[in-house]
Amino acid sequence: MSEMDRRAFVGAAAIGSVAAAVLVASSAEAAGQSGYFVIAEIVSKKDKADELRALLVPFAETSAKEPGCIVYTLMEVIGEPGRFLTFERWKDKAALDAHMVTPDIKAIVPKLEPVLAKPFTQLFLDARTGG
Repeated sequence: MSEMDRRAFVGAAAIGSVAAAVLVASSAEAAGQSGYFVIAEIVSKKDKADELRALLVPFAETSAKEPGCIVYTLMEVIGEPGRFLTFERWKDKAALDAHMVTPDIKAIVPKLEPVLAKPFTQLFLDARTGG
């Protein structure tokens, strides 16, 4: 398997795992556990994984304590140091909007640019029942 094929496979597997977590969480809506979900991907330059990790870990710990945050999990892809995914569950969009203007967000964003391999991406999701 070529390096590019392996990266594509690992990437698809990582996204699939996060999607599975979302589906589990979505089924929880039927039990009164709805919310507003975000999955983000943040990828460092090859030589900047440690720097990105040093920024993201404390940020995630602080974010998890914000009002309206139900879950904030920072994950690093096994075998791909510097490739991070977040799984976030907020009470509602208003809680996420409040998070997006905190001093912590304003402080971290300019620090990310020099260490990122590409712009970070975010998926915004509403929970749906599992059927």
